[in-house]
Amino acid sequence: MNLKHISAAAALAVATFGAATPAAAQLAEGVAAVVNDHVISTFDVRQRATLLIASAGLQSSPEMQTRARAQALRDLIDERLELDETANFHIAITPAEIDHRLNDVARQNNTDLAGLTRQLGSSGVSISTLRDQVEADIAWTRLINGLYSNRLRISEDEIRATQDRIAANAARPQYQISEIFLPADNDQEFNEMEQGAMHLLQEMQRGAPFPMVARQFSRAPSAAAGGDLGWIAAPELAPELQPVAERLQQGQVSLPVRTSTGVYIIAMRDRRNGAAAGATSQVSLRQISAPLARQSALDRLQRRIDGCGGDLDRGVHSIEGATLTDLGQTTESDLSPAIRDRITGIDTGKATPVMTAGDQVNTFVVCSRQTGGANVPSHDEIESRLREQELALQAERYLRNLRRQATIITRQ
Repeated sequence: MNLKHISAAAALAVATFGAATPAAAQLAEGVAAVVNDHVISTFDVRQRATLLIASAGLQSSPEMQTRARAQALRDLIDERLELDETANFHIAITPAEIDHRLNDVARQNNTDLAGLTRQLGSSGVSISTLRDQVEADIAWTRLINGLYSNRLRISEDEIRATQDRIAANAARPQYQISEIFLPADNDQEFNEMEQGAMHLLQEMQRGAPFPMVARQFSRAPSAAAGGDLGWIAAPELAPELQPVAERLQQGQVSLPVRTSTGVYIIAMRDRRNGAAAGATSQVSLRQISAPLARQSALDRLQRRIDGCGGDLDRGVHSIEGATLTDLGQTTESDLSPAIRDRITGIDTGKATPVMTAGDQVNTFVVCSRQTGGANVPSHDEIESRLREQELALQAERYLRNLRRQATIITRQ
């Protein structure tokens, strides 16, 4: 769960947005929704909508107020469900923890918590709006991490497959893209999200910064980073987005694009050519050698090899006289032609056919291969990315089930 609603700019943006009289807002208070017997007031919705509009840098128009209130209501309903569920697990967030998070926001805006409170108060927005939001976010993150983090296993096969896929695409044109994603499950939601995306696009055309709009309205994991996806090759995008990215020039923003899971807006921040084929391919190798008399045993091991972990070590030790040599990582073009020919076409984690060299037989194991050099994320970076994506998926599934099971009555 990310902090997409608590951007660093939110506090100061609200402070300069324009004043609303707190007393007048309270007088107009009513019931916007009831979630499992908990009331969400229209005052809460208006406060959150003001934060959404201001921190996204949007113009306050009647239509935008309506859309922001709808978004704010959805957010508040989700947060209520999250707090109810975390209470079932006896997760309690202390005022000190909330203060710590708010102090971070205040420092990013060159003030302190007292100053932040005054700035929000001068605009008619209570600091409790942010406190409630922070409490729900901390509690929900703690629950998701507690339930799934220790059980979540990212396999070496997943990491290797992802790294190989990125490496295979490294020679293709690369795009530095930002995204806004609005999920949809049915025709009505798709129509609503397309209309909402078009309105967000119009606001960005009037000057609203893409990153701020993404932080507030995007439902993708990238929202916390302002929608930034970093450098990505076309095959890494959804199929519907690939031809759109190909046409976009640097600085351009797409029209809303419908995919199988929702509606996207993408911004092309930069583009570059892919790495020349083989120019910067990095390969990590291990060599297994054994006496000629042990060729049959090495042949059997070669067919079973699937990675460079402990199973490989144990397999080598099971062959009398066999040795395992770590050749490290090198640029593929620096290898001898004979070795380069042997590893060509060998998948990562697999071994070359066994060959004879005098009174020895040997095989090379391709432990890793990276095409594109620095353009390909490291093993740890890919593992972290996959873990974050899986946790986000688990959190969304969990919340979706809570919505289905909950009693939610909206009156707005």
